[in-house]
Amino acid sequence: MHQSTYTNQLDSFNDEALLEQFRQGSAAAFEELYKRFWGVLYLQAYRILIHEEDAQDIVQEVFTTLWTKGGSIELSGSLAAYLYVATRNRVLNMLASKRTYHHHLSSLKQSLSAADNNSLQYITEKEITVRMEREIRALPAKMREVFELSRKSALTHKEIAHQLQLSQETVKKQISNAIRTLRHKMAHFSFFC
Repeated sequence: MHQSTYTNQLDSFNDEALLEQFRQGSAAAFEELYKRFWGVLYLQAYRILIHEEDAQDIVQEVFTTLWTKGGSIELSGSLAAYLYVATRNRVLNMLASKRTYHHHLSSLKQSLSAADNNSLQYITEKEITVRMEREIRALPAKMREVFELSRKSALTHKEIAHQLQLSQETVKKQISNAIRTLRHKMAHFSFFC
């Protein structure tokens, strides 16, 4: 079969069929998987890390592992679920090594461990993003402002308190309330930020 014809046919393969092709030695199948998943996995990592290079490194590590261990990886669900969980776990490991995120890590781990990983195959990145942004917009104004400064700007409680002229205790309470509210609203999603 001509190489370009084969490459074009890969577009129509489902994820598991592509993985099987890759396991049989097809680098083109791996490239197709990379094209399919790189963007959503990058967004997943970036949404928490808020750092482009770290998010890129995480996704690169996930695909490097897939490349080197693809033949021995046993999937209990879909390939998408496996890649999401692998990305999530690497993000958690990176967060654990960054002191500025330690106060968020416990809450994040609890939310993630309660999630049903099997449901990942039914969720698209767009659905997660749209739902999360809607729930963040629905937070009370001051709570939303504090939460977004904490998560998107990665400011400390002290920096947020100074910027908004609030006490650090108020900032801490607002973030805690926002996390609790969002966790409740997003409970049926398997990846929460």
